[in-house]
Amino acid sequence: MNRSLRLITLGLFSLSLLSAQKIYSFREPDRQHSYRIAQSSINGAPVLYDLSELPSAARLASMPEEGRAKRLLDARRIVTAKLLVQTPAADDWSKVNATAPRQRRPSALKGWWVVEYASPLAAFTAAEQLLTTEGAPAFSPVFARHMEPRQALQRSVNDPLYPKQWNLSADEKVSVRPGTAWDSVTGKGINIAVVDDGLDVMHEDLAGNTYPIEGGYHVNFNGGKKEDPTPLLPKESHGTQCAGLIAARGFNNIGLSGVAPEARLMGVRLIAGDADDEQTGIALTWQPKDVVTHISSNSWGPADDGAAAGRVGPLQAAALETGATSGRGGLGIVYVISAGNGRGEDDDSSYDEFSSSRFAIGVGAVNRKGEASSYSEAGMNVAISAPGGESSPPDVLWTTNIMGAAAYQLMKKDFETTQAPINYSDAFNGTSAAAPQVSGAAALMLERNPKLGYRDVKEILMKTARRDALTGGDEFTTNGGGFTFSHSFGAGLLNISAALAAAADWKNLGPLLSQSVAIRSDAPVRIPDGDLDGLTGTFDFDGAKLRVESVELVVDVPHGNRGDLAFLIQSPSGMISIAAPRPNDEGEDFLKYKFTSVRHWGETSTGSWKVRVIDTEKNGSFGSVEGLTLRLFGTAQ
Repeated sequence: MNRSLRLITLGLFSLSLLSAQKIYSFREPDRQHSYRIAQSSINGAPVLYDLSELPSAARLASMPEEGRAKRLLDARRIVTAKLLVQTPAADDWSKVNATAPRQRRPSALKGWWVVEYASPLAAFTAAEQLLTTEGAPAFSPVFARHMEPRQALQRSVNDPLYPKQWNLSADEKVSVRPGTAWDSVTGKGINIAVVDDGLDVMHEDLAGNTYPIEGGYHVNFNGGKKEDPTPLLPKESHGTQCAGLIAARGFNNIGLSGVAPEARLMGVRLIAGDADDEQTGIALTWQPKDVVTHISSNSWGPADDGAAAGRVGPLQAAALETGATSGRGGLGIVYVISAGNGRGEDDDSSYDEFSSSRFAIGVGAVNRKGEASSYSEAGMNVAISAPGGESSPPDVLWTTNIMGAAAYQLMKKDFETTQAPINYSDAFNGTSAAAPQVSGAAALMLERNPKLGYRDVKEILMKTARRDALTGGDEFTTNGGGFTFSHSFGAGLLNISAALAAAADWKNLGPLLSQSVAIRSDAPVRIPDGDLDGLTGTFDFDGAKLRVESVELVVDVPHGNRGDLAFLIQSPSGMISIAAPRPNDEGEDFLKYKFTSVRHWGETSTGSWKVRVIDTEKNGSFGSVEGLTLRLFGTAQ
């Protein structure tokens, strides 16, 4: 018989005895307390039940067996070999001594003593004797009771596929560690826009958290009804898979659980086809009439081929700024964006204007060993990492799939080793998988503290990230403000329990300020070809002192083969941000091109900052610097 069955049996047995047994009332230091004795004992020690912990007998009898057993366990008090006795009047211990104690000693409670007997049964016999002795001092047995550890989730997760979700497991080295989070926060009341190729609104494990199709909660830019984000083709499963990692409905005996198992989901179908810049802007600022959009989750971006320039359109860029500065009543929509999967193509996320935006949280991926996933791009913009796995079991993530046989058969065709049941996937990976988990974490944080601004969420995530589980990649370096970063991992691995602890009493960051210094020469300055010393510009910031958050570098650098170029930003503390060269990029020129770094977060603005432009290949393809602008964003210090 397993342990839970023994517990239930004990509960039923005890229930049958409770109503008939004697009630004892003891005078405890702060009150008179009543207990009912049970006929059973534990290792010879009498067992009582604290009546203040139990409902009425009728209510207890009507409860489900498991719930009743739990209540009885919580109310159970086991007699020990000790009594807690108040100092008798005139310090006369004769009545207590008549019960044959072994010894007594002062307790931690002034005026009360611990009186010890040969056994729990002897102590209980003494208690019965003192209850009938006139003039005996006030006393109570010293009870043992059931306590529950607070390191483990107490709310029972009954989703059948949950044990497969290594990314959520407390037993895994690489896990986002929700810990006991779901005992207090589940994302309830937080709305997340899933901007992707669609959302299966009627999915059995999502429907409890998705808004209805009617009512204008969702939007579709890719064919079909405008208000319906449901995928039209089996291959359009990406958004549904992301949604499952964010907020698959938990505690429902179905499927699995998202990081925020009771957050609400809104589908924004954008990338199943070509969407224009205006539509992209609308998608990023999606705001139904009668609900607030708290978070926008985006597992997409420019091509990850190491050649694309990575720019975003002006309306897309404007939408990010508008959503972050005006959304959520001025607190800002929290934008979570995957950092890109182009590592195998020597791509660098620093060249992705979308995930690099200072209004967003750029997310990298790690595998089950704690390494940067083989595809995950490094970059000065990577703020944090989350599990993204690799391409084969067991280093893949479980999540929801589009409902039905067609999507299931397509998955089986692409992943012959799949063990997932229909409507689910065990083959999801990528920074596409990492970012939704950060979106779910942000939902838990906003439920814990709804007043957090978008910058506060970002700082908390970076400040509380774990590094102990990570290995390899770019070395972690601590900057002058005490923040630690790696180009490979950002600030480290998402740590939900620590982020929630910090969020609870967080003091919001102050108003955002900025300073800017530009260098522009009358004539272009040639960059040495193939010289790793490169060309260095110095930027002196001597104005009001800022506590830096984001740093933007805007460059005008004509070059015949821009993939040869690398860009370095160095703060006065010596902290360096690097945009690495990309050998696959054979395009020309970086003009009005913007890089954004998180690696100087918390540093002081004042002093000399340096920017170095390096032509890493001596191949006769030359370039020059026409202008450089360094912008620092932060709060008054």
